[in-house]
Amino acid sequence: MIRVLILLIVLAIGLIYGPELSDHKGYLLVSLDSHTTYETTLINAVIIVILFYFLLLLAEWILRRFFSMSSFTRNYFDRRNTRKAQKNRLLGMLALFEGNTKQAHTLLLKSARRSDAPVLNYIAAAKAAQFEGKYDLRDEDLLKATECGKGSLLAVGLIWVELQLDAKQYEHALPILRDLNQKHPNNRQVSLRLLDVYRHLNEWRKYLDLLSAQGKRIGLKENELEKLRLEGYRQFFEQLACESGEKLKLWWDNIAPRWMRKEFKYQKALLDAYAKNNREREAEQFLIEKLNKQFSLPLLSYIKKLTLIDYYPLIGLLENKLKSTPGEGIIHQALAYLMLKENKKEAAISHLQISLQTVPSIDDYALLANLLENNGQFKEAQTTFRDGLLFAEGC
Repeated sequence: MIRVLILLIVLAIGLIYGPELSDHKGYLLVSLDSHTTYETTLINAVIIVILFYFLLLLAEWILRRFFSMSSFTRNYFDRRNTRKAQKNRLLGMLALFEGNTKQAHTLLLKSARRSDAPVLNYIAAAKAAQFEGKYDLRDEDLLKATECGKGSLLAVGLIWVELQLDAKQYEHALPILRDLNQKHPNNRQVSLRLLDVYRHLNEWRKYLDLLSAQGKRIGLKENELEKLRLEGYRQFFEQLACESGEKLKLWWDNIAPRWMRKEFKYQKALLDAYAKNNREREAEQFLIEKLNKQFSLPLLSYIKKLTLIDYYPLIGLLENKLKSTPGEGIIHQALAYLMLKENKKEAAISHLQISLQTVPSIDDYALLANLLENNGQFKEAQTTFRDGLLFAEGC
C-alpha cells in the first residue's frame, strides 16, 4: 500500500512539473581552453551522467568477474596438481611395497613438493633408495625431509639411523645418534639405538657409561638394566683381557665397584674373559685369592677350563678345605680334575668316586669309567658305565 502511494505521488509530481521542465530544459556547456567541446540540455546531461554511472557499474562487474575467473582457474589448477600429487604418492607407496623401488623413488619425489605431508614422501623415497643400495641418494632424501620442519627432526633422525643400522653403517649412525641424544636425552629409542651402535663398534666403556647415566631415565626395568649391564661388562672384560691380563686385573682391583667384586656372575664373567684369552696366570691368581678370602663352590667349576703351569697352590688350598668339609662333593670333583691334569690317575679316580655320591654327572661317570678301564679295573668300569646309564635315564 505504501509503495503504491509513493508511486502515485511520484506520478503526480511528474504530471505537475514535467511540462514545466520540458519548457525550461536548461543548458549545459562544456569547454576547454576557450574551445567548446560539448553542449547539451541539462536534462540530457543528467541522463548521460546516469548512463555513465551505470556503465561504470557494468565495467566494475566485468572486471570483478574476470579476476574471480582468474582466481577460480588458479585454484582449479592448484587442486588438480594436489590431487595428482596425492595419486602419485599413493602409487609410489604401492610400488615401494611391491618392490618396484626405482619407480617408487621417482613417483615419491615427483609428488613431494605438492604433497600435504612432504616429509613422508622423502622418508619413503629414502627407503626406496636404500633398497637399491643408493646410500648417497638416501641421505639426500632424508636431508630434504629434515628441511620440512623442526617438528619432524626426531622422527627423521631415528629413521635415518634405522636405515644406517640395517646397512651396517654404524660409524655413520653414531654422530646422528649423539646429536639426537643431546637434544632428547630421555628418549628410549634414541638411547637403545645408541647402545646398539656402541655394541657393534665394541665401544664397551662408552656403552656402560651411557647405560649408567640413562638406563633408568629411559624406562628400562631393573631386570632389563641388569641384563644389559652384565652383557656390557662381560664384553668389556674380554676386551681388556685381550689387550692385557694385567690391565683387567688392575681394573678389577682398583676401579670395579665393591658390590661387583662380591657378585658371582661378575666373577664368572671375569674368569670367562681370562679363559677365552688364555690368561691362565691371572685366572689362577684370581681363583686362589677368591677361594682364600671367600670360598665359593661355584668358582670350582672353572678349574677344568684352565690350563696352568703349577696346580699345587690350588691342590693345597682344596685339600685344606677338605679337612673342614671332608664330604663336600664339589671339592672332590675339582680335585679329581686337578689330579688328572697332574697325571695322578689313581687320586683322580678316588676323588671322582667320592664326588659322584653327592654331585652325580654324566660326564664324570664317563670319565671315571674310562679311567678305571685304562687302569685295568674292568669290573668297576662296567659298574660305573651302568650307573651312568641309569643316571642318564633318570635325568
